[in-house]
Amino acid sequence: MASFNTILKVFGGAIGGALIYYIITTGNNNNSNNNSNSNNNNNNNNTEENTSGLTSSGRSGRRALVNSINNSSSDIGSIHNLIDLLQNTLIEYILTQETSHVITLDSQATLDYALMRMNESNVTSLPIVDLQHKKYIGMLSIVDIATFLGQFPSVESPNTPVGEVLKYNREPFLPLFVNSPIQLLIHIMTHQLQVPIMSNETIVVDIVSRLNVIKFINENIDELGSKANSSVRSLGLLSKEIFSIDMDSRVIDAINLLNSEQITELAVIDKDGKLIGTFSPSDLRKLSIYSFNQCYEPISKFIKFPPQDQLILVSPSSTLKATIRKFVDNNAQICWIVDNQLKPISSITQLSLMKFFLNLSTSVITD
Repeated sequence: MASFNTILKVFGGAIGGALIYYIITTGNNNNSNNNSNSNNNNNNNNTEENTSGLTSSGRSGRRALVNSINNSSSDIGSIHNLIDLLQNTLIEYILTQETSHVITLDSQATLDYALMRMNESNVTSLPIVDLQHKKYIGMLSIVDIATFLGQFPSVESPNTPVGEVLKYNREPFLPLFVNSPIQLLIHIMTHQLQVPIMSNETIVVDIVSRLNVIKFINENIDELGSKANSSVRSLGLLSKEIFSIDMDSRVIDAINLLNSEQITELAVIDKDGKLIGTFSPSDLRKLSIYSFNQCYEPISKFIKFPPQDQLILVSPSSTLKATIRKFVDNNAQICWIVDNQLKPISSITQLSLMKFFLNLSTSVITD
């Protein structure tokens, strides 16, 4: 579970950012109003003098400057539109139709039972509740379970209460309410993969993923303005580091790497270092106590790799709009960037998109 300081840090950051934005933009507006008359007078007095001596190249330069100013104004307006959208749209807008049907587990339930419920529900995490004290205490993921079983391969391990496994949980438990703004949801998602959503009666009614937010942004892509057509390279979205694993490595090795590096995707490569697929928690959906021995088999036997032409790839020159669309169309966890030999060299992750959206929605715009 998250410490009190962790929760304060996340929520305080969002509130603080909004407060700073309000103070600075208010100050800018006041300054703008105070100086507008003098600026307008100066501009009117100098217009004829400045334009009368312009050469053809000078006029072209002036037109370019005006276009640049117009484009800049358009970008600022778009960013304001995005800020308004994310601050004024509530989380309930993006909840799924399965809302109110979230399965919860008692902290005394066994790992065996937890895996069975995840298997039946085709999910990779479940909220855990302490029935004795009537409160939620965490989110248990299938990676948490697999890591625990790998570290403690005892015949008694499947009977371990899930509450004990939460001690090894790598993510804080930071729920939000249905009437919280999406901007706050994005802030939380820069710290954790999924966020439990509570009703006003403090009952978890849905679990929202980063992909839910990406789909929402895709539906409102015009609010990104010219940034939607900017390259992912120019926006700084390319990962500086990727993690890969050989197709002949064991599944348990991939699980341990996900856990130790606190990441959600691995590039699976062949003996030549070429990308052949992705390993993520989603590949563990059908894992059970009875099939756990498969985790000691090679990855190549555990998951089915897509044909080469179906790998989810983008290039550094791909636009943000096209990249977001690729995530949505493929329900993708990650988009890889490869060289001309199909070796992975970078990626665009859901996390990098969350950080980008957060930075845009908390931008402080000054003259």
